[in-house]
Amino acid sequence: MQNLFLFLLLAPAGLLMAAPQGPGGHDRRETPEAIAQLTKDAAALETQVLAQPKNTELYIKLGFTYSRLKKADDAQRAFENAVRLDPKRAIAHYMLGLIFEKKGLKDRAIQAWKACLDNTADPRLRDTARKHLHHLGAR
Repeated sequence: MQNLFLFLLLAPAGLLMAAPQGPGGHDRRETPEAIAQLTKDAAALETQVLAQPKNTELYIKLGFTYSRLKKADDAQRAFENAVRLDPKRAIAHYMLGLIFEKKGLKDRAIQAWKACLDNTADPRLRDTARKHLHHLGAR
């Protein structure tokens, strides 16, 4: 079940990071209605994390929602909060690695990928982390 959850989280993340972007930085495939719904979802999740500030899952959901909205700074904040609450959450480190790479923050990306690698037994996550570390020239 956990592997299915990770797959459902990771598959869209990989697609989102590589998706062609249209005007305004949004994925050309996202409809205005979808963007409006994601914006509502983000607002609802923000309210939920205020009420439950120690709920790691809410921060992860919020991070993925902001990632889909192409709001890297907000996604970064959400995933950093998830890591602060649960430093062993590999998926949060994974997403931070992608965000930091996209922002050109090589040292922070390397740190995130190493943390991802250190905190998962999932072979797909480990393989992806190793590839990114190799690409970044990390030792």
